[in-house]
This record gives sequence, structure tokens and C-alpha cells, in this order.
Amino acid sequence: MLTSKDITNKLLISITDGKRLGQIEDIYLDLEMRRVVGVYLGSEGLIRRKDKAILRTNVQVCGIDAWLVSSADVLTTLDTIPDSATFTLVNNLRGREIQTDGGTKLGVVEDVILNLDLQVLGFKLGKIYVQGPLAEKKAIVRDAVIDTGSKDRAMIVDLVLAESGSIPTE
Repeated sequence: MLTSKDITNKLLISITDGKRLGQIEDIYLDLEMRRVVGVYLGSEGLIRRKDKAILRTNVQVCGIDAWLVSSADVLTTLDTIPDSATFTLVNNLRGREIQTDGGTKLGVVEDVILNLDLQVLGFKLGKIYVQGPLAEKKAIVRDAVIDTGSKDRAMIVDLVLAESGSIPTE
């Protein structure tokens, strides 16, 4: 088990020529926030900033110190990737409020918990507004999420699943 913070700052290296492509600054999650779909390597350009990205499918090895990609050609700008508008950067998810469908505030997302296949297992909580099992676990299992919310809306969870669910430790 790892978190998105464990992935940031890892090197991205091309297998074909050993070229260093950059460092992972953040990761992209799919629309349903169930898996990692890409990595963000920052922006380039002075006037028209373009986000540099690599799709997860192009990552061959997710190593301890570096990630290896098939070739330097897989580095692209986000605007050239189909459906990239549906991707969510983990940094944009941090601070998102989590509440029940009844409106009870439970906490705030601090990080994303992943398995070694980069599937989302759950969300680590920063601020916690309730006592009980959630306060002890300091995390909510992904399966408890009913609505992932948005920049302006809270994430909605099923409280029973959130309290009873546990994140596998692998």
C-alpha cells in the first residue's frame, strides 16, 4: 500500500535510451477516482502553459526510486490526451470535504491510498470532524464513496460502509 505522496518526486526514465524525462509532480485519477491514469510532470512554456503528462499505460515499471517508461516519445501535453478533461489531479482533490448524504461533515481529503497496481483503495483524512471508527482509522475506503464531488461540491459517502470498511494493507 502506498499514497500519492509516496509517488511524487520519483524520476521518470526512458527504458530505450535511459533519458531522464523529469520527476513526478502529481498523479491523475480517472473520472470515478478508482485508478491512476497518468502522471503529471509540471508545465512548460511562458505564455501558453501546457501541462506535461505520461499515461499510466506507458509506464512499464513502477520502481522504488524511479518509474520506467517505454520511450521518451510517450511524454506529451495533457491537451493531446483524449478524455483528459475528466482526469483529476490529486493535488486538486486535497482539501475536498467529505460528508454523508445527509450533510454531516466527516472530514477532509488529505491523500489518496493506492495498491501496488495503482488502484485507489481509499482516501486518507486530514481534518476529521467526527469521533468513532473514522477518527481511529483516519481513512475512508473507496467503496464507501457514493459521489466523488467536484471542486465546488463535497465528496459524499455511505457512513455505514465508511465506518465498517477497511483498507487492505497488502
